[in-house]
Amino acid sequence: MSRIPPTPRDELDAEQQKVHDHFAAFTSRAYGANGETFTYQDERGAFIGGFPLYVQHPRIAFAHNQLAVAISRIAIPERVRNIVTLAVAGRFQAASEMSSQGKRYAKKGILTAEEAHTLMTGNKPGSLAGACSVAYDVTAHLLSTPGPLPDDLWDACIQAVGEDAFFGLLHALAFYVWLCVGVNALDVPVPT
Repeated sequence: MSRIPPTPRDELDAEQQKVHDHFAAFTSRAYGANGETFTYQDERGAFIGGFPLYVQHPRIAFAHNQLAVAISRIAIPERVRNIVTLAVAGRFQAASEMSSQGKRYAKKGILTAEEAHTLMTGNKPGSLAGACSVAYDVTAHLLSTPGPLPDDLWDACIQAVGEDAFFGLLHALAFYVWLCVGVNALDVPVPT
């Protein structure tokens, strides 16, 4: 059980209900019906996974969601973005994120089940090439090595995806680190 248990909408205060309603609309739009690509609400309609982290503090939730939307508008190849987010989840061993995102990416055909599994174990899939390979290398370096990104990785990534997408990759990486740290702090279990 998560350290912040899933709370049904009718047990939330008025501000938290606004967050709940916002994410109810967002999740159905972005991910389809609950359980279609992954499970994000329990049988009582309470959000599970990382969503209680948002519901707990409405001001942070809305600001963080605005940041997520802004980051998503930066043109990054979808496969690159998803490799980065799953590599971050694997690095932090954020179980609920690995489960939900790994399933979603495999169902959408963005990653194979084997690629998702390899990323979740903190390793680089042998099938990665080009921009995907470089994005993984940049992500792995930034998550494991203190200090600046080496020039060769910077140059390779700029050449592979362009400067705008590179900065989008960095924002996506940092955003997902925040989420994975949060779900680990809450000890969020894998949805059943």
